[in-house]
Amino acid sequence: MPTRKVVARELGSLLKVLSHPDRILIVHALATEGDSSVNDIAERLQLPASRVSQHLSLLRAFRLVSESSRGRRRIYTLAVDALPEWLLQG
Repeated sequence: MPTRKVVARELGSLLKVLSHPDRILIVHALATEGDSSVNDIAERLQLPASRVSQHLSLLRAFRLVSESSRGRRRIYTLAVDALPEWLLQG
């Protein structure tokens, strides 16, 4: 029974992360446009780059996106390919 509580707590935390509209838009942008930098996403969504960066940081902490370097740029990729479809079904 304790395992169920841990899983429920982790799922609750994940759903809290995904509950912010900006983060859903970022996930959608990465799913439709592919790997992108903070500035590319910010421009596409017409959001401040600092705000996009904070949201990406949280998504990365929950391993929903991954980060890689291309030269001096940081590129973000969806780490969970099924996430956008799962969000749409929800």
